[in-house]
This record gives sequence, structure tokens and C-alpha cells, in this order.
Amino acid sequence: MFHLPAPMLTALRIFSPVFSTSTYQNLLLLVFGHILCKGRRTVTEVLRQLGLKNTKNYSKYHEVFSKAKWSALAASRALFLKLITLSQSNILVSIDSTIERRKGPKIKGLGRQRDAVRSSKNKKVLTIGLNWLVTTVHIAFPWCSKCWALPFLTILMPPERPLSSSKNRQDMNKRTKHKTLNDWASQIAATLRRWLGPLKILTLVADSSFATYKFANTCVDLGISLISRMRLDARFYDFPPEQSVKKGRKRIVGSRLPTPNAMLEQNSRAWVAMEVNWYGGERKQIEFITGSCLWYGYGIRPVPIKWVLVRDPKGGFEPVCLFSTNVNSLPIEIIEAFVARWQIEVTFEEARRHLGIESQRQWSDLAIDRITPSLFASFSIINLLALEFNNINHETVGVQTCSWYKKKHVTFSDVLAYVRQKLLLERYFLGFEKKFDPQKFNLDEWITQMAAA
Repeated sequence: MFHLPAPMLTALRIFSPVFSTSTYQNLLLLVFGHILCKGRRTVTEVLRQLGLKNTKNYSKYHEVFSKAKWSALAASRALFLKLITLSQSNILVSIDSTIERRKGPKIKGLGRQRDAVRSSKNKKVLTIGLNWLVTTVHIAFPWCSKCWALPFLTILMPPERPLSSSKNRQDMNKRTKHKTLNDWASQIAATLRRWLGPLKILTLVADSSFATYKFANTCVDLGISLISRMRLDARFYDFPPEQSVKKGRKRIVGSRLPTPNAMLEQNSRAWVAMEVNWYGGERKQIEFITGSCLWYGYGIRPVPIKWVLVRDPKGGFEPVCLFSTNVNSLPIEIIEAFVARWQIEVTFEEARRHLGIESQRQWSDLAIDRITPSLFASFSIINLLALEFNNINHETVGVQTCSWYKKKHVTFSDVLAYVRQKLLLERYFLGFEKKFDPQKFNLDEWITQMAAA
């Protein structure tokens, strides 16, 4: 095993209790090679980047994901607890699903999924792939102008009905009850509360797919503030009045209130103007009305919420109704937290573009469960590595510019290039700073590695 930089060993030390000694050593090399890769993220491509293409026992690197005994949930917990130490305020977590386009008869969990990118309100586009539920925590780094969404927990959600062409034994012999999106989300919320303990303040932000009575009540029971977007025809009720007579069943809700749609048509309401942080790092002038009520459907426990109805005075976007299960939340906190949720979509795009999502070629069940979550987690690990190099060298991450693309803010590609540069300097040119012996530096190997297709 060649020399690894001290910042890399420091950043990845949090995972050492999760793995055995030999598996951990192999994992360090895989992370090193993964960062240096620029194309597909197969294990064989990583070995080529490490200069191990002629190694005889290459199967031990495949077995890190396909056979080795380690808990992905324990690794996620270690990463999450490390990331929240960097949080300056209350912990803000975003959750969303994304599709990994894959094909193959033996791929576990394949199904026909709705393609959110190509679908619209009037057109639903289906694609074959794996449906992943990704959980991220929002962290601000010294080189960031705003908080980034860093993945730490990714779960595969199998479809209710596998493809007819599937030959995967686990899919064909499935006997367990199907879990819906909100079943998985409720399980993740309970897991986060267990990891953090009962005293930590946790805010969970999600899109309208998670705005259900079940998930909202789960967050209320766990002491988690859920912020999401609801329908404009949602059923609002007043809080029940106090009953002076003890006979009879107590009312669970008060009188029916107007829906958000009805509020938009009422000219008597006084809208409040305010400037908030908006998408694209801009400041936006909006108008809103707000209130507290019970969100209720027949036969379901009512949910106490703080709602905020937002509109653009210039008509730039359609009115939206946001809510929080914390009735003490301020309207600006609800609006800006929901706007910050968009960073998880940025993370999905950056992971596909730079980290090889959808380019891996594993087919064993255990490897499928592990490799894609590991690739998403590497987004967070690379930022932690950059922070370690930043603290040691007392420098900042630079912005890569060119004549046709002049950007002002650091993006993930800049962070990846910064970390990749440090690792390459450590691997090939560390000896230049000391007593350098040209005979010990294999220039042919380095040129061959850089020129390999």
C-alpha cells in the first residue's frame, strides 16, 4: 500500500470502527482511486488509476462491496455525526428521491419509475431504473456562498411490482409488505432522532411528495419540524374550542377554515411584503399571509401546522402554500428553508456529472445496496477532505475559470479539482520538496497513467 496523505487518513478515520482492518485498508485505496477517476466508477477503473491493473488478487477490492461484512447504516451514522459538528445552527436536513437509470435481468430492485426531469403536469414519462431515497444535511463551508446539501444516508426503495423480465431471486420471491415513499421517510426520521437524541433541534425539509398526514404526524411525535409544500385545496380547520360540559366526546377540530385557493380570491386579506433569500442566490420581493391551524382529513389525526401562502406581486411564479409542523416557526424561516431544499437537486446533478452515478456496473445484490450510496457519500467525503487540506495549508479553494465560462463562486467541480490536485502532488511529486532521486521516480508509469484511455 503506497503512502496516503495525512489529511485523508484524518478525514476517513471516522469509518475505521465500521470495517475490519483489511477491509478498511482496501477502502482507503478505493476512495483514493475514486477521487482520481474522471470517467466510469467501476472497481476495475479505480484499480487502473491506482496503478494496480496487473495485481493478481484484484477480487479483494470487489469484495469490499459484494461480500465484506460491514454495516452501511453504521457508516452513515458516523458520517452524519461528523457532518453535524460543522453545523453552526439548528440541523437542517433535506430528503428526496432520485432515479438511477439501470438495466439488466439480475439487477435488484429495478422498476418503472417516474422520470421527474422529463415529466410535466400534463405528461408522465416512465423510465427503468432504481429508486433511491437520499438524505442530506445542509453545511456551510468556508469556500461556499451558501449551504450545500451533503448526502449521508441513501436507501434503495424496491418497487411494489418488479419488472416481468426480472430474474433476480430476491425480487421474484419477495414476500414482505411493500413500503411506500412515506413509510421509508418515516423510518429515516425515526433513525435520525435516535442518532441525535431527544434534545437536538432537527428540521426536515421535503417537497410535496412527502406532505402527507402520516409523515407529518410521525415528525410531530418525534419532535422534528417538517417543512414542505402542500396542495392549494388543503383542508384547514380551527383549533377546537374548550368544552365547558364534560359529557360527550371532545371535539378534535374546530370550524372549517378557507382553503389556500379561497384565500387567494379574498381581497380583504392584508398581504405582507418581504424580501427573502431566493433561488440562484438572489434576493426576491414576495408577499405572504400566514396563520396556524389544524390540517385534517376524516379518520386521520389532525396535524397542527404553521402555514404560509406565498405569491409574487409581479406574477413571476404561481402561488405556493408552505407549512411547518412547528407552529412557532417564523414565516421567513419556513420560506428560506424550503428554498434551501433546492440544493439537494444540485447535489444530484453534481454527483451524476462528477462522481460516476449510473456508470457503475455491479450486479450482485449486496454491491447494488452499497456502491450507489457510497458514491453519494463520497460527495460529502470529498468536501471533508478539502476542509482538512484547507486547515493544514491555510489556503482556500480556487475557482476554475476559462475564457468562455467565468464563474464567481466555488462549485463542487472546484472542490474536487482541489482535492485531486493535493492527492496527485502527494502521490507523484512529494519527493520534489525533499531530497529527490530521479531514478526512483517512474516517469514512464506516470505518463502512461495520464495517457490511458
